[in-house]
Amino acid sequence: MRRRWLAATLAFALGAPLGAYAGSDGADVALVLAIDVSGSVDDNRFKLQREGVAGALESEEVAAALLSGVNQTIEIAVIEWAEEQRVLVPWTVLRGRDDLGALAARLRRASRSWVHTKTDPGGGIVAAAHLFSEQPLVGLRQIIDVSGDGRQNTGEVPTADARDAVVSHGLTVNGLPIASAKEPGIAEWYGGNVVGGPGAFLVIADSYEAFAAAFRQKLTLEISGLAPSSKMAQASSVIPDPMR
Repeated sequence: MRRRWLAATLAFALGAPLGAYAGSDGADVALVLAIDVSGSVDDNRFKLQREGVAGALESEEVAAALLSGVNQTIEIAVIEWAEEQRVLVPWTVLRGRDDLGALAARLRRASRSWVHTKTDPGGGIVAAAHLFSEQPLVGLRQIIDVSGDGRQNTGEVPTADARDAVVSHGLTVNGLPIASAKEPGIAEWYGGNVVGGPGAFLVIADSYEAFAAAFRQKLTLEISGLAPSSKMAQASSVIPDPMR
């Protein structure tokens, strides 16, 4: 019953399957960055995350990926999630280095969302999916990028059900699990519950200190549309989704 309710809700929000728009002009990719700010993310970890995202947007790798696209245009929205979700940055159209830098500066200025302490990646995925009904340009690829350091421990919708529902509407969900001794097996959990859809993959950050490099690698792959490669920095591991 819950899975049918979720599918119906997303069908109403998203309309026709997104794959129906694959030939349209618009953005090369529409990407929602869904970032964990639950209780396990202390102030130091939060700063490493926020600066890692901002730094990736300012990197030469990401700028080159944007400028190599067919339309040389992408659109990004940012949400922060824990027990609830908050849209930190609504859809923003990016066409070059200046736009990427402006978004990075906006993120650095933004305050941390207070959305309680528990961890609900399923809710984060659902909230991210609803944003695609509002995208200003049609994205030739639609991706939800989920990063976090813990398994679901609250929420109405199991993460795997949320993932399956959005994938059925043509979206891709990629994952960036952040490994720690407090949450063993988090990469495997993300692989089984978060990642799915066309071309989906994981980039695993071996620690919060490795987050910036891992996020930059993942964002570059997502914007460029390239397949994951095993030739990546030691900061992270890249694993294609075996179910795609």
